[in-house]
Amino acid sequence: MNILVFNAGSSTLKASLFNENVFLKKGRDATSLLFETNTKVAGGERAPFKKAASGAIQKILKDSGQKKESISMVGHRIVHGGTKLRATTVIDKGVIEEIESRIALAPAHNPNALGCIDAAQSFFGKEIRQIAVFDTAFHRTIPEMRSLYPVPHEWTEKFEIRRYGFHGINHAYCSRRAGEMLPDSAERIIICHLGNGCSLSAVLHGVSVNTTMGFTPLEGLMMGTRCGSIDPGIILHLINNEKFDGEKLDEILNKKSGLLAVSGKTGDMREILEARSGHDEKAALAFDMFIDRLSHYIAAFTASLGGLDTLVFTGGIGEHSAEVRQSVVENLTYLGLRLDAQANKDAVGDDTADATISAKNSKVAILKIRAGEDFEIARQCFEFASAQVFTSWP
Repeated sequence: MNILVFNAGSSTLKASLFNENVFLKKGRDATSLLFETNTKVAGGERAPFKKAASGAIQKILKDSGQKKESISMVGHRIVHGGTKLRATTVIDKGVIEEIESRIALAPAHNPNALGCIDAAQSFFGKEIRQIAVFDTAFHRTIPEMRSLYPVPHEWTEKFEIRRYGFHGINHAYCSRRAGEMLPDSAERIIICHLGNGCSLSAVLHGVSVNTTMGFTPLEGLMMGTRCGSIDPGIILHLINNEKFDGEKLDEILNKKSGLLAVSGKTGDMREILEARSGHDEKAALAFDMFIDRLSHYIAAFTASLGGLDTLVFTGGIGEHSAEVRQSVVENLTYLGLRLDAQANKDAVGDDTADATISAKNSKVAILKIRAGEDFEIARQCFEFASAQVFTSWP
């Protein structure tokens, strides 16, 4: 059994081919990954992604030596499923319509995923079942006292205003992987997914009970180009007194804020660190603000969990920046966190394995785990298939 996985970003498409080892074996088993390809996609819309996905299918089959008939399922990362799509599901007409209805909440991602679905349907027809795996699904277990906002009840019912959370596929993967690495320290976990987009999750017994991103991916931590949480009164002030419109605010808050705005130059943490080492004051301030907000949320989420057993770093920054990890842990020594300096230094680079980087005297285990969205999508698809008896295509 082979599964083709599409992970559509805002401007990139990653396509991967897995076999059943991704489900039968634990961890990030390299033998399960048969082939993968990454493509830059100009336009960031449904049609360009359909074209890119069609090309990726042809390339993967050709370069991997696999035949069309070897593909049993196609799995798709869907960023936003709204209130109705909150679990891994077979894609049919109704599911596609629901994903389309959420484009306004995930305009940079949902159309792109739909393009990949279109491509797979055109190539495989009804012979291959397509499966949707949602970024929001892992966070469906967050209790209402945290998932609801203190706004008029009508907003919750009519407009479906609530905390959905994002990056859930990788949070789910890291939660499971932490349990495999440290089965005796996996009761209360905080996962720091740090990249251009950043989010935290608080996981209790494998279940998400809190997360930083909310109704949209704009809430929470300071990010590469997103502001994270700010006083809503700022928005009202800019609308009422400075005559900003929604389109302009969306552009600024999502694409011109965060590390980019504070540093004045870049939203890339690698460049921030380099400028900071050269005594660039704005870069130093951007770094300090990032660490301060991250430390704040880790402490707050420790309260959500009633304590902390394991802290996980993942994502581009989380995996590759020993300096970020060190600075965060130094801010949280009062929680009993201690870092093994050498292990932390060694745990960088694309080829490094998942690692325990906490010192022996640390009361909290600290892990670096490589992001595994594609592995998790494949695993959920295989798990879903093993529990289902498919009849005809809907």
